[in-house]
Parts: sequence; structure tokens; C-alpha cells
Amino acid sequence: MVLTGLLRARHAKRVMTLSDLLSLPDLSDGFLLPVQLHRLGTGVMVQGGFDPGRFAPQLFDQLGVNRPDSLSRAIDKRLAEFLAGRCMAQIAQAGLGHTPRPVLIGADRAPIWPNGIAGAITHARGRCACFAVPAGQGAPGLDTERIATGSALDAILRMTLSADEADLIRQAQDVAQTATLCFSAKETLFKALYPTVRRHFGFSCAELKNLPGDTQLQLVLAEDLHNSLPAGAVFDIQYHLADGYVTTWMLHRPCA
Repeated sequence: MVLTGLLRARHAKRVMTLSDLLSLPDLSDGFLLPVQLHRLGTGVMVQGGFDPGRFAPQLFDQLGVNRPDSLSRAIDKRLAEFLAGRCMAQIAQAGLGHTPRPVLIGADRAPIWPNGIAGAITHARGRCACFAVPAGQGAPGLDTERIATGSALDAILRMTLSADEADLIRQAQDVAQTATLCFSAKETLFKALYPTVRRHFGFSCAELKNLPGDTQLQLVLAEDLHNSLPAGAVFDIQYHLADGYVTTWMLHRPCA
């Protein structure tokens, strides 16, 4: 706690640098786990972990994250997820050379990014990440999921996949991993396409036609979503597997 107080006092006197922000776990009283930042072309991917059991409301002030009024009645689980994700967003903004600013919540619950940045945030059972790019480079999509088992795996196979997709995935060497990967990829696709489509669309709007490769899979639109997003459009989605989690991401560059 002494270290936390010293660091907080030091950072309060000046704008926090990327190096400062990468040390946010030191300010979090054990809530945030070590953070990794990777360059992806002109963008950045920031990944980390968090311990929901170590969440406390005062961490918003300690970590310099704005707590919106819309979360005034949120339970601690939701607050912990929000805080962890916004910490990743702070680091991502600094990684792009921007002074970190609040990422607000829109009326549709989608993040509203500061001018000059486009991004996506994800969190799942103690893992969190942010993928951000300079504005004008495209719309990022990002999702992370713990590999499903038991009833969660059954729900993915029954509720988020078509019969053809489920049959294809059952041919995979690791059904649970492949099913979770497909589910995550569809979430990533939704986030990347939503700024163009501007409406919610279901899992059935995109289909997995072939089993994933080593680092990439493809989804094909099953119906028209927008005049620039016709049925049959193909999207490459990257993925990474580690420690029982899958992370998927893509960058959609809308047609002019």
C-alpha cells in the first residue's frame, strides 16, 4: 500500500507515459495482472488479466479510470470487467502516441472512442484485451473467450452454430477449442462490422465453411448486412491460443 501511494502521487503530477501505464498493475493492489503490448501493423494489441476478487471501488481513482454514471448500480463483477477493459484501453491509447482519454459508453452500449482512435475491448473470466488503431485505418474487432466445456460447449454447438457448422466442427481434432474459436470469431466479426451495419445481427449471419488453420480462420456472410457487405463476403480472422483461452481479432476496412 505504501508503494501504491507513492506511485499514485508521482503520476498525479504529470501525464502518464506508456511506461507508466504498463506499470498499472503496481497501482492496483493485486487486481491487475502483468500486461503485454504488441504492435499489429499501425495498431496495438494490449492483453492482460485481472482478479475479480481483488476489485474495490476505489480502484477507479487509483488507476485513473472514469466511472460512468450509467454504472452507478452495477454489481462488482460488471465493474471489475469494465475497469480492467478501460485500463487496457488507456495503455492502447498511449501505445498509439495519444494522451489517454475516457472511452465512453454509447446509447447502444458500444464504446465511444476519443477522436483519432478506433478500438475494441474484450474481457472474459479474468482476461482482458484491447485492439486499437489510428482513426481511418479501419474498424477493429476483438474477442477473448475461455475454451468452453460442459454445458457452455453444448450451448455453443446448439445455439450459435448452424447444423452444418456443428457437423464440421465435430470433425476437428479438438472440438471444444474449435467451437469456442468459431464463437469468438463471430463475436469479433460483429464488433468489426457493427460501425458499418449499425444494428445487431445474429450468429447465423456468418458461417464457418472450413476448419481453422494454425493462426487464422474464415467466416462467410450468409446474408446481406449492408450494401457494402453482401452475402458471400469472406473475412479473415486471426487468432491466438494460450492458457485455456482463445483470442480472435480482425480489422475491417469498409468500402468507400
